[in-house]
Amino acid sequence: MKNAKLFSVLAIVMAIAIAPISGAFAQSDVAAENSNKIDKDRKAFFDAIKDQRNALRDQIRDFNDQRKDRLTDSAHDRIHVEPTLSFDGVTSGWAVVNGIAYPADFTLDGKARQTEKGWHLTGVGTIHVGERNIPFDLKGFAKGNHVSMKGVSQNNDSITIHLRGNFAPVAESENSFALAFTRAAITVVDSDVKVPLVLVGDVTVNPLVSDEEPISDETDFESDTQDLDEVLELLT
Repeated sequence: MKNAKLFSVLAIVMAIAIAPISGAFAQSDVAAENSNKIDKDRKAFFDAIKDQRNALRDQIRDFNDQRKDRLTDSAHDRIHVEPTLSFDGVTSGWAVVNGIAYPADFTLDGKARQTEKGWHLTGVGTIHVGERNIPFDLKGFAKGNHVSMKGVSQNNDSITIHLRGNFAPVAESENSFALAFTRAAITVVDSDVKVPLVLVGDVTVNPLVSDEEPISDETDFESDTQDLDEVLELLT
């Protein structure tokens, strides 16, 4: 009997001793679950912010591209003028691929027509990097001594070239212009591929002779018989 009572007392004592420990473990599990939930919610919150930031960055990039092309596109849509100048030349320099610079050449050939805001440019160009050649259809705009052009590959619409830089007449030369594309790159649409370019060279500019008078809905041109220096001065 005494042993039975002793065992009963011990059982009660053990139950009382174990109860706080069990409660502690239970509280610990709840705290761990809450902590995991908070971490998951926090991660989801920051992932959402990151996605919104990337989407905003893409929208800003698209807006900037549209803004750069707006002047060219609007001039092309509004002005119906026969080209009055032709240009051709070669620029040479470097194409940076994976952090390594490779020799590169860019040949261009096109025509220019005058608008009220500057010169609208159209033409073709080919980039030569190593044994790789990529031809582009070009369009752009020139004003003052600044030039900006954009090209789409004739072989792959997703490959584009962006050319921005400056030009100036070569001393003691009537129709030669030094040309430097200091902000240029080849890009692939919807990817992170970007090949920076640094290209310097010269182009030859000549007036186009036409038997027909230019047709313009906004801009009047001077006679094609004007002095060559005056024609070229419009570019600078």
